[in-house]
Amino acid sequence: MLQYLKRRPTSSDLKDALEGDVMGFDDKVDVIDLIINVLREHEKTLDALIAQLEKVLAGAAPLPAAAGPTEARRPTVSVLLRGWAEFRGRCAGASLTAFDVEDKQFKVSAVKDGVLYSYQERMPDMDIRLREKEEKTTIEGIDLLSAGLVPTVLRGKLECGLEVSVRGAEVKMPNGVIVYKVIYDIDPDGAKGWLADQLRVEKKDILQGKIQV
Repeated sequence: MLQYLKRRPTSSDLKDALEGDVMGFDDKVDVIDLIINVLREHEKTLDALIAQLEKVLAGAAPLPAAAGPTEARRPTVSVLLRGWAEFRGRCAGASLTAFDVEDKQFKVSAVKDGVLYSYQERMPDMDIRLREKEEKTTIEGIDLLSAGLVPTVLRGKLECGLEVSVRGAEVKMPNGVIVYKVIYDIDPDGAKGWLADQLRVEKKDILQGKIQV
């Protein structure tokens, strides 16, 4: 039945054979041969495709290695914390820390686990009004922004524990009153060392500035 096939057998030949009339023994043998030949042809085609694919892959540039997890990934949430103790606890080991004094506020921010944490505290600012009369100097008044800043003024430390530096400037008013302005500031290098100890981070990972996202 299939002996007349001189060309390469195909799956269509197999289908025609199966859909034909009742087959004798020789026809069944021919069908089996046809099935084997078709499978061999498919195997050769598959081998050729695999060989071509291997050549393409061998000449292709290697894929870049996947980046490992990093602590300094871009923050997606920002949180302002009220207490220094909580800020210190949550930011211990932070990948990046920044601090600065802005608008008379000591501000610290740190990135930890994809969160930007911030803490800020008011810097004291005090004016002392003096009057000189008959070789005597009397204090007429003390102006302080808030009574809550009195401990900072007396201790020379912010509420978080960072030491502040003090300098003064004298201004003479027309009415004979002298205003002595007490200005509080922080030493940048000292602040970096203090923050490194508080947050258990490297001093080099602390910047004077602001973290923006």
